[in-house]
Amino acid sequence: MNDAQKWLDQIITDMPYIEEGIYDDARQLKTYGKAKKYVRSFKHDFGGDFGGTPEEQMYSAFNTMLEDVVNKLNQDSNNAEIK
Repeated sequence: MNDAQKWLDQIITDMPYIEEGIYDDARQLKTYGKAKKYVRSFKHDFGGDFGGTPEEQMYSAFNTMLEDVVNKLNQDSNNAEIK
């Protein structure tokens, strides 16, 4: 059980770095629209059936992290100058 707790703690510790890496990758694309589409392409589709299993909860947490990245991209685009 101790190994499982260490594993979970490490995932939680790494999440900000993973989120930042996805954000940095997305910003390499030419437009905010393409960047948001790229990030959303990694989202897990539950197909309308979410049973709350541990696996689904992990996917849900990952999806939430992806939406946080999209929100950052939205903020960036809201502050972008119109050309």
